[in-house]
Amino acid sequence: MQATSKHPSESSWLDRPLLSTITINWELVLFVGIVVIAIVTRFYDLGTRVMSHDESLHTYYSWQLFRGFGFQHSPLMHGPFQFVFIALSYFIMGDGDFSARIPAVLTSIATVAFMWQYRRYLGRVGALIAAVLFTISPYMLYYGRYVRNEAYVGLFGIIALWAILRYLDSGEHKYLYYLSVATVLHFTAKETAFIYVAQALLFLGFLFIQHVYRAVWPNPDQKRAFLITLIIGFAFLGLAGGTYMLARNPTLLNPDETAAPVDPEH
Repeated sequence: MQATSKHPSESSWLDRPLLSTITINWELVLFVGIVVIAIVTRFYDLGTRVMSHDESLHTYYSWQLFRGFGFQHSPLMHGPFQFVFIALSYFIMGDGDFSARIPAVLTSIATVAFMWQYRRYLGRVGALIAAVLFTISPYMLYYGRYVRNEAYVGLFGIIALWAILRYLDSGEHKYLYYLSVATVLHFTAKETAFIYVAQALLFLGFLFIQHVYRAVWPNPDQKRAFLITLIIGFAFLGLAGGTYMLARNPTLLNPDETAAPVDPEH
C-alpha cells in the first residue's frame, strides 16, 4: 500500500515571512525611537515626586474604590474614568505613588504613538514632528506623569478628531464608532468634552452649510430661500444669546450707574 500525503491548497500563516507586512524604513525607525523616548521620559523616576493636592484626592478615592469601599461621583474631581483606571492599576501593580501615575503615563505614551495615524493629514514628516512635539512638550510631559485628567483628554481628543477626518474622507461607518467611543470616554473623564464636542459641531455645521451651498440646486429660488433662512436663523441665535447674557447680568444695562475714574485723585 502506498502512503499518500495531503498538501493544503493554501499555505498556512505559519509559512508566511515574519516581516512580510511590515516595511522597516527610516520613518518607522524614527517613529519607534520617538515612542521609546516618550516611554523613558514618562516612566523615569516616576514615583519619587511627592503627591500634590489634586493627586492626593484622586489617589485617595481611587484607593477607596480599590479596597471595595465604592465610589461616589463629585463634579469637583471631574469624571469617574481615572478613578476606575487608577483602581485597576492598584489591582495589577499594588497601591503606591508609582502605580497611581501609570494610567496617565500609558495614556500619554499612547497619545504620542497615535500620531502615526495622522500621516495622511500632516504628512510623513509632519507626523514625526508632531510626535516629537508631543514628547518634549513641557505640558504633555508634566501631565503625562501626573494623576489628573489632562492626559486622557489629550488622547480622546486626537482620536475623535482623527475619526471625524477619516469619516469625512471615506464615509465608512466604523469611524463613527471610533468617534462615539472616544467622545463617550472623554465625557467620563472630564467636562472639557462639552467644549470639544461644541467645537466639532460648529466645524461640521459650517462644513455642511458649505457643501449645501456649493451643491447644484435645480431651483435657484430654493437656494436663495435657504440662504435667507440661514441668515435669519443666525440673527435670532445671536439675539437669543445676547438676551440670555443680559438676563444673567442685568447690571450691564443699568441707567443709574455712571462712569467713575479708577483713581479719583488723577
